Amino acid sequence: MPIKKDGMPFEAHPSPMKDENGENLLYVKPESGLRMSLHDIEGWCIGQNAIRRGDMERVFDAFKDGAAYWMSRGFRIETPIGIFAPKIGLKRKETNPDKIKHDDVELVGIDYQSVKPFEKEIIINVSSEGFRYVRKPVSSRIMNNLEHLEKALRESIKANHGYTTVSSFAAYSGLTEHSARKQLDRWCYGDKARLMRSRVSRAIIYTEI
Repeated sequence: MPIKKDGMPFEAHPSPMKDENGENLLYVKPESGLRMSLHDIEGWCIGQNAIRRGDMERVFDAFKDGAAYWMSRGFRIETPIGIFAPKIGLKRKETNPDKIKHDDVELVGIDYQSVKPFEKEIIINVSSEGFRYVRKPVSSRIMNNLEHLEKALRESIKANHGYTTVSSFAAYSGLTEHSARKQLDRWCYGDKARLMRSRVSRAIIYTEI
C-alpha cells in the first residue's frame, strides 16, 4: 500500500488508560512542531484571496487594539472565527460575597469558543484530504533505552559546546520536549546527579557537573 503524502499529519501516543489486557490505549494528535505565523498565512492568502502584503497584519493590529479595549470592559467579542471573552477570577478564597472588593479580582486569561461556520470550513478541508499517519518513536520506549539517552546527551552537549537544552536533547534523542525535560531534570537530582540546571537570560540550560 503506497504511503499517503497528503492530509493532516498526525502522531499516535500511548495514554494512561488501559484496555482489558492491560495495554495502554493510544490517542492521536496533530504532528508536533507544525506552526505558521501570521506572515506565513498572509503569504498564502495573497495568492488565494487577492489581498496585499500587510493587509492582514494591519487588520489584526486594529482588531487586537479594539478587542483588548472592549474585553477590558467585560465585553465578549464575536467574530467569524469564534467568540473571545475575558476570563476573571478571585485572587483569594472567599465564601462571603459581601467581603469581595474590586481589587480582589484579576484577569486570568481569555476564553475562546469556535463557531460552526468556521469549524465547517475546517471539516470541508479535512474531508477533501483526510489524515496522514506520521510514525514517531514512542517516548516510553526511548526513555527505557538508557544507552540511547546517554549517547543523545553527549551529542547534544558536544553540538552546543558544553551544554544542552530541552529542545536540543529532544532533537537528538527523539523524545517529545515534555519527556526530554523530564529526563534532563531526572539527571539533575540524586546522589549521583550528573547535570546542573541553570537559567541564562530566558533560557534553561543543562551543564555537566
